[in-house]
Amino acid sequence: MRNHAQILTSLVILVPLAACSEPEPDAAPESVPAPVVVDVTAIYDGAADRHLFQTSADTVPAGWTTFRFTNASPMLHFVLLDHLPGERTSEELLSEVSPIFQESSDLIREGRMEESAAAFARLPEWFGGIVFRGGPGFTSPGLATEATLFLEPGNYVLECYIKTADGVFHWNLGMHADLHVTADTADAAPPADPTLTVTVTDTALVMDGMPTAGEHLVEVRFQEQEPALIGRDVHVARMEPGVSIEEVLTWMDFNRPEGLVSTAENPAPTTFLGGLHDMPLGNTAYFRVTLEPGDYAWVSEHPLEEATYLEFTVP
Repeated sequence: MRNHAQILTSLVILVPLAACSEPEPDAAPESVPAPVVVDVTAIYDGAADRHLFQTSADTVPAGWTTFRFTNASPMLHFVLLDHLPGERTSEELLSEVSPIFQESSDLIREGRMEESAAAFARLPEWFGGIVFRGGPGFTSPGLATEATLFLEPGNYVLECYIKTADGVFHWNLGMHADLHVTADTADAAPPADPTLTVTVTDTALVMDGMPTAGEHLVEVRFQEQEPALIGRDVHVARMEPGVSIEEVLTWMDFNRPEGLVSTAENPAPTTFLGGLHDMPLGNTAYFRVTLEPGDYAWVSEHPLEEATYLEFTVP
């Protein structure tokens, strides 16, 4: 970081230049060759107790973008994209918004539910302008998934809010990354020929297609008319023998102290194969998943009393 003398020297040089030169017009947006792919890897630095994202790019053009997510950590992770309003930055998100969510979660762990809810009254006004733009869903350790979604220009933050055993959100331990989407447009079309379609409504997850063994391109249509703070999303849970859907849904309830807690010894009650986080009404996005014969469920991350899921079997 430059010291004060260096900053003042720079200003002395730059001000006359600015006064003598005409500002250059903004360059017109360009069409960028497709495909646009961002590789994201989740890692855990045990020595520093840090959860981290490694990304292959921090700037991409607007349009259809594929996120290839690899979980190289012993805990479960995901990637949620927060589209920040205006010129807001990740620094503002992490300093003005994230601490309130951590405080609220800590109060829940202490059983102080009313105080937990009251904490959100201190969120800055601009928080209401954040748009959740999807992202690769719950992915168990050692697995990989791929999600394709349409990105508007602006500043984004990639985050994971899975929790440690003592209730600390992973973004509080370093699991966040910046992504700037330019006005240039990727010359890409959405993925073609999905084999399964899941439609998200206010009350259900509706599947079209036959979930056979093998790789599937899943199209997710977001048709929830009145989403809550966190809208309904879609994750693929492979139902291991002896695990009930109630156990999975209880673990996915973020309002419970034990909800979304993942440790190396117990990453999750069952195996998760990816999916898509919530997006605004009318959006469509895609993800790839390989299914083997067995029992599965499409599950949405919601309070247990509002749980939305759909069980299915691959013959």
